[in-house]
Amino acid sequence: MDNMMKEPNGVARLKQIADEQGSADPFNGRGGEESDIAKFTGCTATVVLITQSHYFCANSGDSRTVLARSSGSEMCYPLSEDHKPENPIERARIESAGGFVEENRVNGSLALSRALGDFEYKSSADLPYTQQMVTCEPELRTCSR
Repeated sequence: MDNMMKEPNGVARLKQIADEQGSADPFNGRGGEESDIAKFTGCTATVVLITQSHYFCANSGDSRTVLARSSGSEMCYPLSEDHKPENPIERARIESAGGFVEENRVNGSLALSRALGDFEYKSSADLPYTQQMVTCEPELRTCSR
């Protein structure tokens, strides 16, 4: 998704969405060229694949997936874990990328540590997206059905 958002078709689609939503300033007052629209655009995501024997869940950010059952000891079973800057593993990755965590936010601003887009936090040319302050790398979890 991050690569798609940087390609010309992705940039055009983001601009189209901003125009359709009536956003007079898609950069929220931050200025910049039209091609930078993805820099300040981001979201979280979750997806679940269900097979005969397993549930596969991947999430990025603080989108949460919960399996709800009608009965049993675990009527609500979490399939995902929020990616928050205060989590020790997330904090270590943020700090190793040159960022900091303040008030449980990346650089005192963003309240999650994994997202699609949000290139403002992925600006280190020396690091792949998976090691940036905010990574696009989802976490995959599997459980038996």
